[in-house]
Amino acid sequence: MTVHDLPGAENLPLMAVRNRFACWLFEEALPFWASTGCDGTTSNPAALGAQECLTLQGTPALPPFKRVRVQARQLFVFSWAALKGWQPAAQRAESIFRFLLNAHRPDGGWVKLLARDGVVLDDSADLYDIAFVLFALAWYGRVDRTGQAVELARQTLAWLGQTMALPNGGFMNTRPADDAWRQQNPHMHLLEAVLALHETTGDVADLAQAHALYALFNQHFMDERTGTLGEYFGPDWQPATGPEGQWCEPGHHFEWVWLLQAYARQSGVDTAAQSARLYRFAHHYGVDGSTALVRDAVARNGQVLKPTFRLWVQGEALRGALCHDPQDKAGWATRMASNLLDRYFTGCPIGTWVDQLDAQAVPAVKQIPSSSLYHIVTAYDALDQAARACVPPV
Repeated sequence: MTVHDLPGAENLPLMAVRNRFACWLFEEALPFWASTGCDGTTSNPAALGAQECLTLQGTPALPPFKRVRVQARQLFVFSWAALKGWQPAAQRAESIFRFLLNAHRPDGGWVKLLARDGVVLDDSADLYDIAFVLFALAWYGRVDRTGQAVELARQTLAWLGQTMALPNGGFMNTRPADDAWRQQNPHMHLLEAVLALHETTGDVADLAQAHALYALFNQHFMDERTGTLGEYFGPDWQPATGPEGQWCEPGHHFEWVWLLQAYARQSGVDTAAQSARLYRFAHHYGVDGSTALVRDAVARNGQVLKPTFRLWVQGEALRGALCHDPQDKAGWATRMASNLLDRYFTGCPIGTWVDQLDAQAVPAVKQIPSSSLYHIVTAYDALDQAARACVPPV
């Protein structure tokens, strides 16, 4: 047994796969991403933040930019790891936080792209990026005792409301505005961020935006007739015309299953029926029954539109499966976690991953994106909590 093991693994498959996952994460992945996955000096490996991506050989690819969303995701990862007691994590989180501050706009918003040294390359505001900055600040606020991270998170929410909010609900995709379809995805991550902030502070005022985002989901994102989650919408929040209006991502359905449960727990609003409908659709049409791999995209009628299998989709499916069946009586969570370990965390440098499989479940990748670690950690966290709930009392 390792220090990360839970007892009883020999009797419960869920515990056994959790123990394997913990060993890989804490003994291989986190040490790798705290060293090679960071950018800086020998004395401060994260002085220049996190690496944007790696080559398939596991070396920094060094593109001439760093997306703010990636820095934010890695700040979350090391904040989470610090809270779990992994020793190097707090220092890495602090360094990435300091680097991320290069992206803070004078008006209170956040830019989209930085150079490797922190110089601003693109000062436009992107809702998806800002949602992850807010999420990271909420988590770093549990490590940072100065209160700076929480204050920045609240300032960011206020800035969003003042500069990117739209009169008929939700927010602009970008500022300056583009002419693209409105999207549910960044709003989903904004809800995740607001829930994290409320969990950090316990202040009911920090939950206010969550109610508005749930209303947007309730009124527009979820189609009650089909039980599906839309991705793209027109200016009036009606589903997009053409193929975009039929596009559904099972990974996002599973992600909302988890979010709806978290929102219900923190707000007291009953979301069980909506969560169950999203799960049924995603599981029925998105999951390959023979492998338990989850497809990237299907249509509202269930037709497979994209038969490939991204890593992040598997992680979100694992979270959704554990929400639907916390004791994993049907075994789907165990199979999904085993897929991550046996199909995505092998055949690559130690501590890294294969980010996508093709329709035949064969690796189809050109690089190792740092951004996937966020999905891996959130999936593990759900698995760990479920397994601990199964540990018999001493």
